[in-house]
Amino acid sequence: MLMKRILITFLGVGFLFVATECFAEELSGKSSNPNQKTLPVVSNFPPRGASALRAGVVLSGKVIAVMDGDTLTFETTAGNLFKVRLKEVDAPQSGQTFGRQARQFVEDLVRGKSVDIKYETADRYGKAIGEVILPDGRILNKELVRHGFAWHYRVHYPVDESLRELEYQAWKKKVGLWVDPSAIPPWEFRRENISPQEPPVNPSDVDYDDIFNYGLIGDPETKLFMWPNCRNYPHDSRGFAVFGSKLEAKTSGFRISQNCVRR
Repeated sequence: MLMKRILITFLGVGFLFVATECFAEELSGKSSNPNQKTLPVVSNFPPRGASALRAGVVLSGKVIAVMDGDTLTFETTAGNLFKVRLKEVDAPQSGQTFGRQARQFVEDLVRGKSVDIKYETADRYGKAIGEVILPDGRILNKELVRHGFAWHYRVHYPVDESLRELEYQAWKKKVGLWVDPSAIPPWEFRRENISPQEPPVNPSDVDYDDIFNYGLIGDPETKLFMWPNCRNYPHDSRGFAVFGSKLEAKTSGFRISQNCVRR
């Protein structure tokens, strides 16, 4: 009986040691099995150690995963992995009608294929914001809107007139999501009831999906910009330019309204 208890204790300690080692390997991302593949680590953009990139820089690589209709994981030719959020388009969320179809449309076009990324900026989560250039020269952002799998996301000034026209034509032909007359734009679907706050100062502080929540708008005639905490903020912002950050508004030639200056 004593030998049986010793054997059971020995086996229990051995199992605990093996389990602890496996858990430590999982946390460190290492494996004692040389044939076991580890998951790729997605970094913030720009890659660590890289110099600041200017808007318009083109990066070459391939798409290794598609999160949804407007977000994917990209691997550069240098082996850096990061997420890319398509600029100026907004595809249905995964829980929305046509969310699955939008993702499938993107997967069919780019997953596992070599593409170029025309970089614009990076958001607060380290996602690169830009255009995806397909092998045949077409722009993925525009193809999504053309085929009715995304809305034109009017959060830049001036707005892209080609995207505006593509959206109008898709709506007119009732293709893709436009077959549903009550389709809800993704920014409305994910809108949160939050108290107005100071909008981001710099583009690197912006959550690209939440730009409409900031309420940072500019009057194209007066060239003044304001946000919900400002006095005399308009109830109807149609016709106003939309910005993600104060710096973006200023670099677009707008000045802060006196209604936003604290006295």
